Amino acid sequence: MVINSTMPKSTYVRLSLLLFFQNKWLYIYLVICGLITAYAISASNYGLLFVAWVPYIAYLALGLITTLRNSNNDDLPFLQPTRYTFKKDEVTTKTPQGEGTFQWNEFVQWKTMADCYILLHEKNFILAIPKDSIPAREVASFETMLAEKIPKV
Repeated sequence: MVINSTMPKSTYVRLSLLLFFQNKWLYIYLVICGLITAYAISASNYGLLFVAWVPYIAYLALGLITTLRNSNNDDLPFLQPTRYTFKKDEVTTKTPQGEGTFQWNEFVQWKTMADCYILLHEKNFILAIPKDSIPAREVASFETMLAEKIPKV
């Protein structure tokens, strides 16, 4: 199966923000901020609030700014026209910037998110294929292939 795709910038922004806000460390740090806040209020040591919340807010702002900046970078691989070739034992991607080959067993899970099929690689990067890139008559066979090759979340 061969899929030719170009991800729209709006989809890239949605997907990036969803992935950013699903980062478990974001919420672990939020709990830590809550504990520090409770202690700071009970101990009347309000300077601790800056120690807890300023880095958290900076991290959030950095994530949002990075996403918006990347969405305007036309050289970003996600925004390049991409040809995905799905073979028996491997997946090949080809963009104007280069080509990559991945064995099916290198993918640890797949899911749908932000109108994309997300294939998570064991080295913690993803292949994101917009759903509208797959012809309607091939969606069932594509999902069957993914289900046979990669565990679904």
